Amino acid sequence: MIVPERIAAAFTKEFGTPRDGATVSRAPGRVEVLGNHTDYNGGAVLAAAIERYVWSIGIRSGAIRVHSVDYAETVDIEETGMGMEVVHAWHSYVRGVYWAFRRRGRETVPMLAAVGGDVPIGAGLSSSAALEVSLVNLIHRLSGGSLEPKSLAMLAFEAERIYCNVACGVMDQFASQLCKPDSLLAIDCAKMATKDIPLDIGARLVVVDSGVSRAAGDALNTRKEECRQALQTLNKDGWALSNLVDIDPRHLPQAESVLSTTLGMRTKHVVMENARVKQGILLLQDGRLQEFGRLMYESHESSRDLYEVSHPRLDLLVELSRNHPAVLGARMTGAGLGGAILALVKEKHVEDYMRSIVRFYEKETGLTPRVIAGRVPGGVVTTTL
Repeated sequence: MIVPERIAAAFTKEFGTPRDGATVSRAPGRVEVLGNHTDYNGGAVLAAAIERYVWSIGIRSGAIRVHSVDYAETVDIEETGMGMEVVHAWHSYVRGVYWAFRRRGRETVPMLAAVGGDVPIGAGLSSSAALEVSLVNLIHRLSGGSLEPKSLAMLAFEAERIYCNVACGVMDQFASQLCKPDSLLAIDCAKMATKDIPLDIGARLVVVDSGVSRAAGDALNTRKEECRQALQTLNKDGWALSNLVDIDPRHLPQAESVLSTTLGMRTKHVVMENARVKQGILLLQDGRLQEFGRLMYESHESSRDLYEVSHPRLDLLVELSRNHPAVLGARMTGAGLGGAILALVKEKHVEDYMRSIVRFYEKETGLTPRVIAGRVPGGVVTTTL
């Protein structure tokens, strides 16, 4: 594994030339293919890794010192006295990772490390999860640990969900840790069960970043609270639900009659989106990409109209994609209110689609979108130099 020059150079500048035993960890960002805001509602999701990564390189040391290449900042971290905090800076995630190891009673060693990457920040592609997964695996390798991959993903999740107080689900960290090349990762978030779903070689996933950046925390926390209120209201009415996704879609009218208009909209989105994920898995396994693409459009419309987490620029990108003959489906991806869309494009026409979406988006907005296309990579890779 080749470490990007800017990250290796930053490590050398801060800490000296990496010696034998230096360890490198590379974790990918992810796209949510189907399952918008279903993960923290105990539902199913489909995710894929993308060819954008967060790298970390580290060596054992007597103290914890971490340098961010992207923020040009170095922090010293004390392992004791780390209380809960709301995320204010990149190093909150670093503290969160060490805190998660300690919470689980896992021994860790101090380290000198440099971190950096090319996962776009604020684009809904899980740059924070990639950072957490990269660091969890780096620390685990340096400390001589023997945890299973899913346990490592859970440590990364707990760093963000509990320590950093972001109301996320497990999808982001699971995808960055567990994805397999050329496959989507299906996750049952209630059971923490995963399954690899091969992606048909006749189609390619293409990410288009709108350029509208928004921190995910506000949207996630607000929507999660609304879902909690909906669940509480229904259970007071005698529904006896563990999660909103436990509602049979056929019983949605009865559920909506108990809820306020807003909570009814949120509930309908969650229930129907969960059903779309389950149907989508079957369609992919049968190679029915055209029908899967229609589910992507339905998902976007539900996220826009019922969950209200889209953005006019995301809607524009989806409509521009819909007008291209090689696009099978498109939808917003991630927490929303900005960020990126995901398009499923016939493989032979990916380059034409990329040129087209850039041209028309520039014409409509004056902005040049960032486009990411490539094979679906595997999850985190860690190696000792």
